[in-house]
Amino acid sequence: MKKTILALSLTTAMLFSQASITNAESYVDDILKLQPDISEEELLQDVQMIASNTGQSEQVILEQIYTELKEDEAKGIAEKSAYSKEKYGVSPRGGSGGTVSIGSSTKGNFYYTPSETAYLDHGHVGMYYTSTTIVESVPSDGVRTISTSARKVDSSGSVVKSVSTSTTNRNNAADWAYTQVGQSYSYNFATNRLTGHDGAKNCSKLIWSAYKVNGNLDLDVDGGLGVYPRDVRDASDTVLVRNI
Repeated sequence: MKKTILALSLTTAMLFSQASITNAESYVDDILKLQPDISEEELLQDVQMIASNTGQSEQVILEQIYTELKEDEAKGIAEKSAYSKEKYGVSPRGGSGGTVSIGSSTKGNFYYTPSETAYLDHGHVGMYYTSTTIVESVPSDGVRTISTSARKVDSSGSVVKSVSTSTTNRNNAADWAYTQVGQSYSYNFATNRLTGHDGAKNCSKLIWSAYKVNGNLDLDVDGGLGVYPRDVRDASDTVLVRNI
């Protein structure tokens, strides 16, 4: 009888273990569909690192990443529904194919614009290094500077925001962002909050790191594993300056 119970217990444990593995594999597949420019190897390395540092299971971490990506996807869908397709004609991944110049603003401020491709819709952010110069990270060039007159976006949904901190912090954050010019682009939004401040980075990581390093501000609306452009836009320490 005891042998039968033990055998049943082992079988049940194996089934639960197999189900957990299957769920984890499913999350990996779903995450890579939502974040296709990172490799499975890179994703799993980051998940293992987070699990080691936090004590959470890899399954829990994968589920959190997937949930954040789906929430960001939902924000993108809501954003598009707020504007007509004609008005939402933004160029992909923060490119410069819009029709409206973002205009000048104060050093340390940032702009947000809706931005999408057929499979990646996170929006885009860039920081004012001077009143007429933007520092930003885009796939084509990595971290670069561009004039505000040349930086064109679609006006629908595009905004300029300021950060509620001292002028010193704003200036230092912009200066730090400028030191990153020349760094390559990273497609990893899913765990970018936990990657190093230096090195390859995407647009939201650039601004988040700039204010985290200079002022210890956390420009991330939900404090998740990934900092997305809309997370920066909606962070509690930001204030609307104007609509573009």
